[in-house]
Amino acid sequence: MTTQAPRNDVEPDNTITWEPEAPADERPAGKRLIWLMVAAVLGGVLILAGILYVAGYLITGDKVPKKAEISGVAVGGLSRSEAIQKLTVELGARAAEPLNLTVGERQAQLKPADAGLVVDYAKSVDAAGGGKSLNPQRIFKTLTGGSAIDAVVVVDQAKLQAGVGQLAKTFNHAPVDAAVAYRGTKIKQKHAREGTALHQDPAAATITSSFLKVTGPIALPADITQPAITDDEADKVVATFAKPAISAPIKVTISGAGSFKVSPRMLAGSISFPAQDGNIQPALDEKKLRRNADPAIKKVELVEPKNATVRLVNGKPKVIPAVNGTSVAADNLKKAVEPVLIKPAAERRVSVQLTGAKATFSTADARKLGIRQVTGQFTTHFPYLPYRNINIGRAAALMNGTVLKPGEIFSLNQIVGERTEANGFTKGFIIKDGRFRKELGGGVSQSATTTFNAMFFAGLKDVFHKPHGLFIDRYPAGREATVAWPGVDLKFQNDTKYGVLVQAYIVKGTPTSQGSITVKMWSTKTYDKVVATAPIKSNFTTGRKITDDSRKCEPSSSVKGFDVRYQRLFYQNGSVIRRENFSWRYAPTDQVTCKKPKSG
Repeated sequence: MTTQAPRNDVEPDNTITWEPEAPADERPAGKRLIWLMVAAVLGGVLILAGILYVAGYLITGDKVPKKAEISGVAVGGLSRSEAIQKLTVELGARAAEPLNLTVGERQAQLKPADAGLVVDYAKSVDAAGGGKSLNPQRIFKTLTGGSAIDAVVVVDQAKLQAGVGQLAKTFNHAPVDAAVAYRGTKIKQKHAREGTALHQDPAAATITSSFLKVTGPIALPADITQPAITDDEADKVVATFAKPAISAPIKVTISGAGSFKVSPRMLAGSISFPAQDGNIQPALDEKKLRRNADPAIKKVELVEPKNATVRLVNGKPKVIPAVNGTSVAADNLKKAVEPVLIKPAAERRVSVQLTGAKATFSTADARKLGIRQVTGQFTTHFPYLPYRNINIGRAAALMNGTVLKPGEIFSLNQIVGERTEANGFTKGFIIKDGRFRKELGGGVSQSATTTFNAMFFAGLKDVFHKPHGLFIDRYPAGREATVAWPGVDLKFQNDTKYGVLVQAYIVKGTPTSQGSITVKMWSTKTYDKVVATAPIKSNFTTGRKITDDSRKCEPSSSVKGFDVRYQRLFYQNGSVIRRENFSWRYAPTDQVTCKKPKSG
């Protein structure tokens, strides 16, 4: 190949010609020195940084940042475990304190544990920067920084909702109106209260967000309802009506019959303060006013009405006619009194007219009772002792003349009353705890037994009777009734469509003759006859022999105990149309010998 030589006659163009740099070792010495210095400085910085980093890591360890504070507890500079311990001690007590909660005027408390609020102390310290870390920023922060944070709270939502649900039972209530009332002659006011309805979900959020942050009461969100009647209105009613109404008695004059006073206490017991249409409206009750004023009215010369009744006259039932009287009508008394209730004492004077007062049980009502003949009777005898004449006779006198209307119940204790000296009774023998004892009213049980048998054969309904615990041979076995004040009673019901008149009388005993008590039931027969079957006795038992040295000892002979049963048969048109079973168990009577107590 042939190579052309370069042309020297060609003009040079504008192309820049590159010339290679000289080798590095051929550069100027100054530049190389600069680079070496820069490299040395950078290396030193890196070494220093490394030294500082290692030193910072070693110094900080697992300490919490210097300025760290968790829910008001300073934990800066402490190790993680120390911070957890301090936080648990100082924050734990506060975290366990009940939360004071309010809704309107009402207050309640809720324990954080019951609300499912628990502080996680370890996570709280970690969140504040506690614990070891290779992060330079964290090391720097530990050495120089830190801040106040809130503790980490774990919330059990189920417990929180349950706790708020219990709060709703406390806080939720309808508004309460103010009210006024008399207590005796004292005026009592009940203050009005707002109604509240707790918003449960927002309340739960408020409790959670306020925990460990709010030191005072925590107001929970709720709907507030105002009462219809305020305290101001109640105050007005007290001032304008309640106080003036009982400020003085009201004098009531009855033309031609005298006068009486309605006292403040009578008025207070007759006035109420009901709420109507959002207002307090004082109301005077005419029936209560008439009833309360009755003791004062009775002192005026009025004619009391008398109800009709039936009595035995010359041994036969006779209707005693009703007698009408005069009275102060309830509505008339109210019309007279009401206008002056708020008047001053000098103007509290009124007058009323008498009205006719009809008997509540008329003569016609008494005739309809149909009391014409003896439907059942019974007589028992008793050995002479003065107390028997007194007690049995007194009980008979109190029962005699009792009239039972259809459906009414006879109660011997209610009619005879407590057996006291003031009521005409004396001490006599009774059976108590299986022994004979002396008490007021001893012997009255014979009146009860005789009455029970009279009603038994009259075919009336046995409501309650209790035979003696020990058998007494002068009474029919099983057909007896003991009584004791106030618990053990004899009760029977007039379950017929006719009235029943009870007749009771005694023949007094004497030292030479027995006494007796007879009880008769007068009415109209419902059954042809009522009979008792012969008693069937069984299971005989024998009592003990006892020697008693007490001062209250009463000697007694031994009487066997036994079971007895019988029936009550009701006849109509010659046939038994109804049967009733009766049974009783008698305990044996102990043979008691009294021994004179030792003296000294």
